[in-house]
Amino acid sequence: MRRTLLLVVATVLPVTACGAGARTPPSAESAPSTVAPSTVATPSGDIGTVVRVIDGDSFEAEVNGRVVEVRMLGINAPEGSECHGDAARSRLDDLLEDAGLTLVQDGGDDTDRFGRMLRSVYAAGAFINATMVAEGHAVALQGGDPNEAVMVELSDAAFAAGRGMWSPDACDETVDTTIRITEVEYDPAGRDWENKSAEWVVVRNDGDSAVDMSAWILRDESSTHRYSFPGEVTLTPGAELRVRTGCGDDGDGDLYWCADDAVWSNGGDTVILQTSAGTVIDRVRYDGDY
Repeated sequence: MRRTLLLVVATVLPVTACGAGARTPPSAESAPSTVAPSTVATPSGDIGTVVRVIDGDSFEAEVNGRVVEVRMLGINAPEGSECHGDAARSRLDDLLEDAGLTLVQDGGDDTDRFGRMLRSVYAAGAFINATMVAEGHAVALQGGDPNEAVMVELSDAAFAAGRGMWSPDACDETVDTTIRITEVEYDPAGRDWENKSAEWVVVRNDGDSAVDMSAWILRDESSTHRYSFPGEVTLTPGAELRVRTGCGDDGDGDLYWCADDAVWSNGGDTVILQTSAGTVIDRVRYDGDY
């Protein structure tokens, strides 16, 4: 079945269509950098203490007398080399420092392909995975874990408030542009990996000035899918660019990612457009449907 997400943006009010998540441009107005963690009931799980925080979604902990690496379930923080990566790692360090940890296996796999424990993390009466998302230090992953509904709602709210990685000044640059993500074709006819060029994202310049998009980044929720716009790409007022997942020759408003596999998940994903420095210009989350 072919599913196209069409987003028509006429105002800065939230716009939803075809299962899309709440969508408003980021704003730093009155947005606190942190959100006080809510006290929650802590489920039973392994008890541990933090040894070393690696980044905004993983750390080493001592559990039952041995040191293990923990990958926090259902979230993805910026990598250390990416904009806001250091800030996300620092915030997780603050949340876990001097706190007893409860590591909960919320169904699914016990470990990831790297052998890291996949866990929901609780400390000092707070659900740390949710706190990182609520404060904008990580994006919620739509992978089917039990807390997904809560996490994507927190992620939508963090983006709307311009917190953390979603802040317009998160990357120490000033950007004034109205480039918007307007369409997402995430489930073309047939098998996605056999028809990758039929999977695409459209961005449009809704402003009055041309915008140089050289080395801008189009990405999904994961840490692996990143497309860098080629040099000397300028989008004039009212013009569109369609970024196709497959391979081809750039031209006539089409750019080709040439990704190794299909990028946009049929079960839900987040489309993120960033400048070359990492400032988030627009973000669209869709729920999808398997």
